[in-house]
Amino acid sequence: MAAAAILVLLAASAAAVPTVRHIASGWWNSPHKLRALPESPEVHYEDGAVEAARTVAGLLPAAIARVEAVHGRPFAHPVTVGVYVSRDAYAAANGAGDPGSVGLMFLGHVILSPSLFSRQRARLPAILTHEMSHAHLQSWISQLAYIRLPHWFTEGLAVMVADGGGAEGVSEAQAREAIRHGDHIAIERAGSLLNLVYVKFERPPEIPDTPFRRQMSYRQAGLFVTFLRDTSPAGFGRMMNAIMASRPFVDAVSAGYDTDIQTLWLRFVEADQSR
Repeated sequence: MAAAAILVLLAASAAAVPTVRHIASGWWNSPHKLRALPESPEVHYEDGAVEAARTVAGLLPAAIARVEAVHGRPFAHPVTVGVYVSRDAYAAANGAGDPGSVGLMFLGHVILSPSLFSRQRARLPAILTHEMSHAHLQSWISQLAYIRLPHWFTEGLAVMVADGGGAEGVSEAQAREAIRHGDHIAIERAGSLLNLVYVKFERPPEIPDTPFRRQMSYRQAGLFVTFLRDTSPAGFGRMMNAIMASRPFVDAVSAGYDTDIQTLWLRFVEADQSR
C-alpha cells in the first residue's frame, strides 16, 4: 500500500509540474530503448532514421577527439546518442519536452533533433560536439554534481569546444558589444535544480526571451571560458581535473587560478575593453 501510494503521488506530481513531467518522460523514453546501429552501437535511432544515424556515426569520432583534447581526458565510458525523425519522439526523450531545440544532453545521453537532418543540417557537426562536451562531464561526475556546476560554465565550455556551436546566431563582436554596454550574463558560482536550461543575465533584458537572447548568453559564456583557457592553460587544466573529481565549482576555480570566479570575470571584462 505504501509503495502504491508513493507511485500515485509521483504520478500526480509529474502531471502537475511540467518540469517533473518532462524529466519523467525523458527517463521513460531513453534512447537506449531504440535500435542500435550495428557498426556504431552507441548510436541509437528511431525507426526511419537509419541514414541519419549513419551520418552521426561518421561524425562521432571527430567530436569525441575534440572534446577529449579540450577537456584533458578521455570519456569515462561510451555515450549513447539518440537520433530522431519525429519531433514528438524527440521532445518526449530530451528531458525538456522541447521540440524546437536542436539538441540536448539528458541523463548522460545525447539527444539530436530531426531538424539537424533537414533544414539545419549544416549545424550537425558543431551541435553534436557541443552536446558531447556536456556528456563528457556527465560521464565523470554524478548527475547531482553536474547540476551543481554553473549553467553558464557548462554551456560556455560546450560552445568553446564546438567552435561556437550552439551560439551560431550571435557573433563574437555582438556579444562583446553587449558586455561593454552592461548587458551580460550573471556569473553564478553554482548551478541549481530550479534552473536546468537557461543561462541567466545579470539584469533582466529589455528584449524578451528569444533564440537570439539564448544564443547571446551562450556566446558570452563561450568567450569567458575561452578567456579562462587561453590566459592560463595550466590553470584551466587544474580546474577541469578538480571539476571531474567532483569538487565544488568554487573550489575547482581556486585550484586552477588561485582566485575566485568574479575576479576572473572582471579581468576578462577589463581585457576586452582594452582591445
